[in-house]
Amino acid sequence: MLKRLFTATFVFAALLLVAASCRTTRNTSPQVAGHYTYQHGWNYDVAEGHIDVHETGTMDFYKDGTALDSARQVYKVILNDGGTVTWVFNYVSPSKWRVEGEDFYFAGEEKTFRMEFLETILDDCDESQTTDLGERILRSVRGSIGRETKFHLDELTDKVLIWSYTYPDGHSDTWEFYRARH
Repeated sequence: MLKRLFTATFVFAALLLVAASCRTTRNTSPQVAGHYTYQHGWNYDVAEGHIDVHETGTMDFYKDGTALDSARQVYKVILNDGGTVTWVFNYVSPSKWRVEGEDFYFAGEEKTFRMEFLETILDDCDESQTTDLGERILRSVRGSIGRETKFHLDELTDKVLIWSYTYPDGHSDTWEFYRARH
């Protein structure tokens, strides 16, 4: 009888220990919050020519659903007449983010967004040919910054965050963010 009581008490204590440990176990799945580095490029055509864009930056995702996207963006325009203009911008976008399943929602904060000209490089053209295009690029980016975009969360590990977006015309683009270790 004493042996059964001891066994029952032991089993009960073991079950309590397991239940308590389950409640205090931390979620070990990768979390979005962190500091990342990235490089990204894209291109498109405008009436004046072809634009190639490349950016190198950092992305800080905070646990409260805010983020800070900071990048050096280089827009190189190959003009139809053969000249080129290159604009270098300082891009700073305080943002908001959230994840729902495999959907990653992201939007910049319009009131605190900044995109500043740092440098203009002209080759076989003059500034009067390109000023309007530079201003249109800035207006276009500023005009879309506050719109929430739904990306697909392709991968999230302790080392990388990858999201993608499919445009209305069917082509898609992918962004890869690499977690920086402090």
